[in-house]
Amino acid sequence: MRRIFLFILLSTLIVAKSYSQFTTDEITYGNRIDLENSNSWAIGGGITNFIMHGDLRSIGTSDDTNYWNFGAMVYIDKMFNPLLGLEAKLTYTQISGGAQYFNNDPDNHTPSYVNINNPNSDNFVRDLDNLFFEGRAIGAELNLIFSFTNLYQTNASKWHAAGYFGVGYHFYNSKLGERNRTDSPNGEVFFPDADFGSNPARNSVDNASSIYLSAQLGIKRRISKRVDLEFRTGMYFNYEDHLDAAITRKQDWETFFVTSIGLAVKLGKKKIFTIWGDENGGGNQFKIVDTDNDGVMDQLDIEPNTPAGVMVYGNGKAVDSDKDGLPDYKDKCPLKYGPISNQGCPLNTDADGDGIMDGEDLCPNTPGVVENKGCPKQDASAPTNVTQQIGLLAASIYFDTNSDRIKSISFGTIDKIINLMKKVPDVNFIIEGHTDNRNSDRYNLYLSQRRAASVRKYMINQGIPAERLESKGYGESRPKFSNENAGGRQLNRRVEIKPVGGLE
Repeated sequence: MRRIFLFILLSTLIVAKSYSQFTTDEITYGNRIDLENSNSWAIGGGITNFIMHGDLRSIGTSDDTNYWNFGAMVYIDKMFNPLLGLEAKLTYTQISGGAQYFNNDPDNHTPSYVNINNPNSDNFVRDLDNLFFEGRAIGAELNLIFSFTNLYQTNASKWHAAGYFGVGYHFYNSKLGERNRTDSPNGEVFFPDADFGSNPARNSVDNASSIYLSAQLGIKRRISKRVDLEFRTGMYFNYEDHLDAAITRKQDWETFFVTSIGLAVKLGKKKIFTIWGDENGGGNQFKIVDTDNDGVMDQLDIEPNTPAGVMVYGNGKAVDSDKDGLPDYKDKCPLKYGPISNQGCPLNTDADGDGIMDGEDLCPNTPGVVENKGCPKQDASAPTNVTQQIGLLAASIYFDTNSDRIKSISFGTIDKIINLMKKVPDVNFIIEGHTDNRNSDRYNLYLSQRRAASVRKYMINQGIPAERLESKGYGESRPKFSNENAGGRQLNRRVEIKPVGGLE
């Protein structure tokens, strides 16, 4: 048994130490509590009630008496995160109880509760119905705190339930007595000389000590930002068989119960305590407000007054499909890049006079034909012309915002590029990814690498040998246009496909 207690004690300390290293980010929550901006220490105290259940008991005794043993406790708590914490607690209580109904043995008048120093003398208990014990106990315990409430919801707001699991050590001076003994003068209480055998802790000595294990359940109700009301009850397992001053063969595993009610005071200057989630000190629950009904609450919505029915991004900003700076619901050409001054539509200019407007002309300064998207018609059988067409088509490959996922409208263009590559099987290509200058250099480089690799992967899946294709990202390091305006940034977010070895 001693080994079991030592093992549990060691396990408790190891678990407490291990969990103390956790941070809130290591435990998944819908809304994380910032530990640096919350109070994690609290002190508390209250009154307790002790109920013995061993060889003797405090309730349901043979003398029809209930022994109510009151005491006090104080503690200090440290929460490592909303789920786990550690508690140190001190306790003081009266302890007392009487005999159980079933302990009298009608066939054997020898007392079953104690061994008598001199069994042939009169110094023993005569009437077990009048047997009782009394004393005081002072103890200290260390408990691991585990929040049941915060395990199943983001955080508690008014009520909080937690388990306390730990180990303690207490000192007590319990002793046996017998009331109404017939040979006791003036009805005085008789205290027999108890011999606790070979146990050195209580060998004819009142004072004794023992370690114990505990499992407790605590319910807290938040009263204010600083104060919580707590009710707690727990079951305790005592290592020694003499807390009630009696040792028998009938029950050598002693248990007792402690119930308490008290107040907890949260320490610190922050607005919230670690186990409580909101900042209103127990007032109204947090309410989600979405003024424009776009599915993004106002606290996260950078455009909280968009018209009803407008599609928005995750931050509440209205969708701008062509990235021309004008949201779709205001853009008369939502899928074509155009200046805001022209209501989002391309300018109706034709610089090279080939009949194709500059907004749709891949070669706006060179006359071309419609079937070649404004570029001159060339001999498709020549490798140089094929690679030029591939380069022109690559400008029409688009991706989802901040993603390497290819937009569905681009797959037709990539398929045309694949067909052209198959016409020049001896030419290898490099796929380059480029971005604008928004976000960090490191992020842009990584994004451009992933986008180029995504195009390469698709082409390989469609039959282009992997050894013919190479992908590389340059991030924002090679802009072709100015990043000072939305139009230039849009053009800088591009994919270029070039032949390897200088074939142009």
